Amino acid sequence: MNRSELHQLLVTDLGLVPQPALPAGACTYFLREVQWHPERSTRTVRLLYGPDGAPTCLHLCASSDNNNTVLLQLPMERQQLVSAVLQEIQLVEQRLAGTVGGAG
Repeated sequence: MNRSELHQLLVTDLGLVPQPALPAGACTYFLREVQWHPERSTRTVRLLYGPDGAPTCLHLCASSDNNNTVLLQLPMERQQLVSAVLQEIQLVEQRLAGTVGGAG
């Protein structure tokens, strides 16, 4: 998938919200609304682009932490991509509901 097709999949098909200001090298996608506060962050995935503007990898924000970054190399099959993003959405929803990591 090219940059436009990936953006369309993440926004239209999977319901994510892109970061308002897009740097040339990446675009961050959020669940429902852009929320950066650590306790309420809705950051789900970050799409990284190469020098030519083509997507190179997908950063799984919900699966990553301060010590480990989870990156998926692109291109990949559409179903694999959808499955990975849906899993990230589920992790964000669980964290926001307070069911992951002993939230209180």
